[in-house]
Amino acid sequence: MGRKLAVTVALLLLILLMISTISFEMHKHESRKELERAHEELLNEHLELLSRYNRLKVAYEELKARFEELKANYSEAWFRANVYWKALMFLGNRSILLRLNVSAPYEKGFKFGVIEVEIPLWKYALYKVCDNPKRLGLDPYNDTVLYDVVAKVREWLIREGLFDEERFANALVSIAQLLPYNESVKGRPVETLVEGGVCTEKAFLAVALLRIAGYEACVLGINAPPGHDAIAIHLSKPPRFAIADDPWYVVFKGRRYYVVESVSRGWPITIGTPLWPSAFKEGLIDMGWPYHGEKPEKIHAPPYREE
Repeated sequence: MGRKLAVTVALLLLILLMISTISFEMHKHESRKELERAHEELLNEHLELLSRYNRLKVAYEELKARFEELKANYSEAWFRANVYWKALMFLGNRSILLRLNVSAPYEKGFKFGVIEVEIPLWKYALYKVCDNPKRLGLDPYNDTVLYDVVAKVREWLIREGLFDEERFANALVSIAQLLPYNESVKGRPVETLVEGGVCTEKAFLAVALLRIAGYEACVLGINAPPGHDAIAIHLSKPPRFAIADDPWYVVFKGRRYYVVESVSRGWPITIGTPLWPSAFKEGLIDMGWPYHGEKPEKIHAPPYREE
């Protein structure tokens, strides 16, 4: 009896041992699988991080190259700015003395004269090299040099006993007309005073002078080939010195703007004198700067057009 009990107990212990061993092996196997999964996940994360690192490295190298390029450009720009500044300081108070031809009509023809105007070299240089002079505090169409021109023309007319509304306007226009015709430059009014220009530069100069003097004036765009820019100016009464029995004009915003040529061949052309008949006949004109290309309400250009 005792022996059987001992055998039974031994068998039970053996069974328990086997169960424990099997459970341990099963648990060990599960743990291994979990470790393998964890290892695989970590490996995937490592590969993803490595891929991201490589992309960031490429982006960093590109940014570094761009930075070096910008640094080089900045150095070059700073060098040029220093050179320009030294050049301007060297110019100091030096100026360009202009002798500008001016004319005004009177009963016997034209009175001619010369006015002297100084343009600071530093200002002329800045207009030449700067695309946006307003950033430097310069207004190309309201410059003090232009005010000086207007004042000198007024003084000349008063000295000659010719000052009135119409002759003052004609004299200001003549400043632009009598400048050299120069196709090699395209500049703002102060530059045009020095270098001359074509119809566009001359028209903008004349309109700037007229508006500073208090006239309502604009560039008159003529859109017949090859294209042309003239001037339109409002006067309180019809011009009496126009080379026409019936002066030409357009009506804009209810007001008469008398037309005048921006260029001449060494001889001034007075306000109201006919120009470009074909363009006026076809209505191929518009009101340019400082307006925005609007069409006039009426065109008076006898005998070609009368509205």
